Amino acid sequence: MSESLFLQRQSSRFLAAHPREAGWVVHEFGGDSAEELSLNYLLDCLREWHPTAITRRTALPLVGVGAFRNLISACAASEASISNSASEEANAYGWRGTIELIWNGHDIHCHMFSLMLGKGCFGIYFVATKSLAAFRDLLLVLERYGKARLKEKKKEIYVVNGENIPVTASSWDDLVLPAQMARDIRSNVEGFFASPERYAALGIPHRRGFLFAGPPGCGKTLTLKTLASNTPAKFISVLGTADVDDSMLRHALDLAEGCTPAVVLFEDLDRMVQAKGVSISHFLNLLDGLKVLNGVLVIATCNEPEKLDPALLHRPSRFDRVWTFPLPALEQRLALLRKHGGLYFSDGALTEVARRTQGMSMTYVQEIVVNALLECAHEDKAPGDSDLLRSLKTIRAQRKDASKGVESLEEQDSVGFCMSN
Repeated sequence: MSESLFLQRQSSRFLAAHPREAGWVVHEFGGDSAEELSLNYLLDCLREWHPTAITRRTALPLVGVGAFRNLISACAASEASISNSASEEANAYGWRGTIELIWNGHDIHCHMFSLMLGKGCFGIYFVATKSLAAFRDLLLVLERYGKARLKEKKKEIYVVNGENIPVTASSWDDLVLPAQMARDIRSNVEGFFASPERYAALGIPHRRGFLFAGPPGCGKTLTLKTLASNTPAKFISVLGTADVDDSMLRHALDLAEGCTPAVVLFEDLDRMVQAKGVSISHFLNLLDGLKVLNGVLVIATCNEPEKLDPALLHRPSRFDRVWTFPLPALEQRLALLRKHGGLYFSDGALTEVARRTQGMSMTYVQEIVVNALLECAHEDKAPGDSDLLRSLKTIRAQRKDASKGVESLEEQDSVGFCMSN
């Protein structure tokens, strides 16, 4: 049976069971609109907040593995007090089947089924009511419940062309950047989201664009993750992969427009605009075309800004601020080494390694500590300063082989520093 025929039959059955002449008004909701109204949470909302409203239920909750595991853990912690009550159910991300309820004295019947479209699943919701006022009141309760569920949900960066990225808690103190640069980025982002009224009063569209430029491994991605952890906005990302195209870029901005405040991340912009499926003129129009994306902050990253079309950089409405992430100075290298290796190595050894890593990115500097600790773990011994200095030699050699370049005279000198464990 085709999907369209299946939908038609489901619709016909529901309409036949709820005829207009009997006073029923039937509504149909699909996909995004249903989730926007939090209809996917109807079963959980009624079960947790208004269990007596349900008069008939054949619906089954759609439960994710994580929610079910959490339920198991909770049950295990209080096994002695658990009854065989059917009310013990894990929180669901949706439901499927039929729910009949009485709300404010009026019957409301809901039915949800799924359509398979390609490799995905699309939910269709039918709602029949004899009182629009009662249905509107139910939707207000669902909205409050949906917002409560969103607060409980772990934050993640939605990736248009890849797997979503979990956002772990991180502090601005975790960033190893020049202090003024970190303060500047933070104040600009926080100021943007804190003052929409100020933009309106000045007659300025409430949107901005920032560009993070600089060589790989110098803190651009960590800064984005810190922003995502500390900024009360939806984060939507497009990766600069070979298959990225215009439709993905537009989709990201459309999503952001529908869930402001939002941040759109264009990662590896220099690669993105060179992809076969991306038209630079179309991209420029998306950034500052007729469509005003109020409440949307665009942040792009790039490793080689010199490869970008000048039209991207030389018009403030596209990228108003550009921050260059430099290779870490001695102060930042030492701070990073102390952060990751301070519990295992002496400050003298960390200082010497910081001095000997001139020209290395933060990724390489951090890897020196990680490599030393892993080698000690493999050898089943406590880490000492000599292990850190040996790891420095290993990473320098690896870096030299990878770049096929010649290290500076300073780097060619012997380490000249050895301390006992």
